[in-house]
Amino acid sequence: MTEHDVLPIFLLRCNACHGATYQEGGLDLRSRASILKGGESGPALVPGDPEKSLLFQKIHDDDMPPEENRGTAGIEDVTPEEMETIRNWIVAGAPETPPVAFEPQVSEKDREHWAFRSPKQATVPSVEHADRVANAIDAFLLEKLEANDLAFSPEADRVTLLRRASYALTGLPPSPEETRRFAADRDPRAWEKLIDHLLESPRYGERWARVWLDVAGYADSEGKRHADMIRRHAWRYRDYVIRAFNDDKPYDRFLLEQLAGDELAGWENATELTPELYDNLVATGFLRQAPDGTTANPVNRPEDRLEVITDELRVLTEGVMGLTMECARCHDHKYDPLSQRDYYQLSAVFKGAYDEYEWMTPQGFNNQWKKSKQRLLPLALPEERAAWEAEIAAIDAKIEPLKKQVAALGKDKEAADEKKKLEKEIKSLEDSKPTAPMIRALWDRGQPSNTYLLERGNHLQPAALVEPDVPEVFAATVPPYKVEKPGPGTMGTGRRLAFAKWLTHPDHPLTARVIVNRVWAQHFGTGLVKSLDNFGVLGDPPSHPELLDWLAVEFVKNGWSLKWLHRQILATSAWRQVSTVTEEQARLDPDNRLVSRMPLRRLDAEEVRDAVLAVSGVLDPTPFGEPDPVEVRQDGLVTGKFLGADKKQPQLRRSLYLRHRRKEMPTILETFDQPAMNPNCVERSQSTIVTQPLHLLNNARIRELAGHFARRVATEASGDPAGQVEHAWVLALNRVPDNDEIAAGVEALAAFTATWAESLAESGSDDSPEQRALEDFCHTLINSAAFLYLD
Repeated sequence: MTEHDVLPIFLLRCNACHGATYQEGGLDLRSRASILKGGESGPALVPGDPEKSLLFQKIHDDDMPPEENRGTAGIEDVTPEEMETIRNWIVAGAPETPPVAFEPQVSEKDREHWAFRSPKQATVPSVEHADRVANAIDAFLLEKLEANDLAFSPEADRVTLLRRASYALTGLPPSPEETRRFAADRDPRAWEKLIDHLLESPRYGERWARVWLDVAGYADSEGKRHADMIRRHAWRYRDYVIRAFNDDKPYDRFLLEQLAGDELAGWENATELTPELYDNLVATGFLRQAPDGTTANPVNRPEDRLEVITDELRVLTEGVMGLTMECARCHDHKYDPLSQRDYYQLSAVFKGAYDEYEWMTPQGFNNQWKKSKQRLLPLALPEERAAWEAEIAAIDAKIEPLKKQVAALGKDKEAADEKKKLEKEIKSLEDSKPTAPMIRALWDRGQPSNTYLLERGNHLQPAALVEPDVPEVFAATVPPYKVEKPGPGTMGTGRRLAFAKWLTHPDHPLTARVIVNRVWAQHFGTGLVKSLDNFGVLGDPPSHPELLDWLAVEFVKNGWSLKWLHRQILATSAWRQVSTVTEEQARLDPDNRLVSRMPLRRLDAEEVRDAVLAVSGVLDPTPFGEPDPVEVRQDGLVTGKFLGADKKQPQLRRSLYLRHRRKEMPTILETFDQPAMNPNCVERSQSTIVTQPLHLLNNARIRELAGHFARRVATEASGDPAGQVEHAWVLALNRVPDNDEIAAGVEALAAFTATWAESLAESGSDDSPEQRALEDFCHTLINSAAFLYLD
């Protein structure tokens, strides 16, 4: 028996009052040395004599933990079994632990799996259909196609490619001007120029931020509890991600900031919040996205806190590393060389900030930051801080004359009534003051508790003490994990910074492979490795392993640039194929794993809503800032609130900017498969269910937007029906209709007009039957497969 049999008990039962943050009576129970030292009442124990040990007597007599504290902050009674363990340790002389050397658990055979070896530069193959090779990607794909008696499908037409590229890179349809300009551009570099144009659009960052926010598990509420408390400052992380994608921040730096921005920043000694410092701190919001219900005592026990830590580790390991490590919380992984020791060593990396024994609740993070740093470091950029201070000053300017009026009043009854009235305005103005700008960040507090391997994942069964480290299987491929203590004046441990540097090493077997595979899956519907979150033994093997390695190596060589990766993929003949499936392809490549064609794709949830807003002319392009409110209607539907005072021309921002509250998901987004973040989403599912067409057909908001669409067409198009049909077609479907389609549209408009004329005459309405018919026509286009699907 050693101190590590009893220290977990003290951490669990006593740390709230005798740990790093609080040391009541000067007593620190985190180590054998501090227990022997004792506090204001002297040494806490006498080795060999529990009856003379004040610590044991206080626990034995039920004086500690104090009865009034039990049930708060995770404090619970010491059990009889735990008391006996403490007694036996003291009787044994309070022995220390001798140094322990762990035996290796990973063999060379374990390391033979492809994903545990660094990617190697593959030789670009020679192929028969060399005329279809736009770059190396095509060559790798054609090599396999030709081996299976297949080749690429023909190239899609320019208008189809424009629509496909616009949604792929910006999540929005091309404008009529872009459609006409690209269709007429005969420059040999027209396609290359288009891709550059789309990548430089601020809409690109919004589109691809959404992909990453799924991985991170972004939400504007805490989840877990019924109250689903709002995260008032989470949006800053969303905006950071958008800016990072638009600026093409190198992916290794992107990860470095999100995993250890606080340890990069040197914020403790800062006197000014620079843009770089702001980004570094906000970026750590990545590690604060998991559902966290520890806002109240009943759900703020160590086991509840461990659930938050488990979720964050799952987001990291599955989303960024492509490893399924969660099962190793309770036992060694059954298939991959990932041990329980690996899991708890990785958990220890984050212990300086996520410590189940020194826990900070969601509001506690903000409160402690505010308490410790606000006098030194305004938690907003200077312009935002200035705007907040100006708003406060304007309110104070209104309050000051009211206070003078109160001071000048007499003491009669009439004056007393007037005083109450004035004090009630004053209070209303005080309540209207905006709260100070805050950052939702994670930061290392520099005093992590010990980390113990938990038998079967049970916090009541601590076993071996472990130190921070990375999974052993990578020891032969990446330089060792090495913690360097931060410089003087900083509070961090350096653990997460060391981990972030290890993870972003150019030779890391997983980091580059996982992200290029995720980007590939977004463009082609399926990853080269189908299981985006599992590169382990049970995951799907890569369909084109040499291509995956080539992409990973070249991605790192080209500065970890995601825009470079998009350019490479969209330049290929493979990406520009038609989506038509031939009988031969259905037989030889039924799942399109050989990429013999481009897959047909339905718009995702955000694209459906954003496309409807765009064609209706009500899309507000304003970026960034606090999320837009949603309302829960009496019929149970959740919708975004219109912005602006002009009811004739209301505005709505992109779906990315809607408040994402876990229990109030906007109905249209939920209907079209926007995921709930529990804790995150590594790959979206795509359903085809009856509620989707019913929503587009019957939803009052959709019909309202169809009305705005029709008014836009009536304003922008020529007055004749053929001109209206053509313009509506270009807006919704991004191509000019042929003569047959125009004729069918004109015929439909005439039929709708006749029906409405009869109906409006019967009701006595003075609405225009032509306008109502145009609304129906526009509504029909929104409901069409051509609107919802990309060829």
